[in-house]
Amino acid sequence: MTVNSIPKLYRANLTRQCITSIQEYIAANHHGRGDKLPSLQEWANMLEVSIVVVREAFQALQALGLVDIQHGRGIFVCDLEEADFIDFLAFRYSLDQFTLEEVIEARAMLELAVLETCISRATPAMIAELERILEEVRKNPPLAGVDSAVHKRFHQTMLKASGDRLLATIGMPLLNTFWTLGNSGQIEFPEELQKIDMVACHEAYVDAIKRRDFSQTRELVDSHLFGLCSKYHIFPYASTLPK
Repeated sequence: MTVNSIPKLYRANLTRQCITSIQEYIAANHHGRGDKLPSLQEWANMLEVSIVVVREAFQALQALGLVDIQHGRGIFVCDLEEADFIDFLAFRYSLDQFTLEEVIEARAMLELAVLETCISRATPAMIAELERILEEVRKNPPLAGVDSAVHKRFHQTMLKASGDRLLATIGMPLLNTFWTLGNSGQIEFPEELQKIDMVACHEAYVDAIKRRDFSQTRELVDSHLFGLCSKYHIFPYASTLPK
């Protein structure tokens, strides 16, 4: 997309439209991590809106981890797979509003969806890739509740193996959020739950995917999440509806 081809904005909600135009520009120009974008004033001129609207749009994109605004240097594209929603949540809410149960339940919902779509759709090539990464997991077992490069790659591959591009796009920022909360100590796990065998959990995922076995997906997710779903009686183990 060239500068001259950027559509002008005429309707209400200019900030949202500005965000959309910026995203389309990044995609059309195949911009990746570290690529520099036009300045706020250049965007205001291109879109024929005030610099205030452009600044609001970029503040929202930065809150989502999609761009990095470096004062005095410029605006740069971020790697979506490294993004998380922590800053976005802090921008809109206090993290204290979210309970441990809500955080774990959201992670469990994502985990179950990814596992079951992998069981249904993962190709032999993707399964082989998961097995290769599993070998690395065995050599360097991740600590419970703490992300690592190989652990992150395993889950990135599961997201791709799901065959759902939207799920793959939003999945890593969500997972990064949970890991960030865990690493920062905002999620505190009882000591006995730290003894979980992370290698066995990942082996069980790959085994279920290979056998196309849906029979124990909820149990596998609960085990992978330190047994917290059953401990707190939350999805996928909630037995009653809220009163």
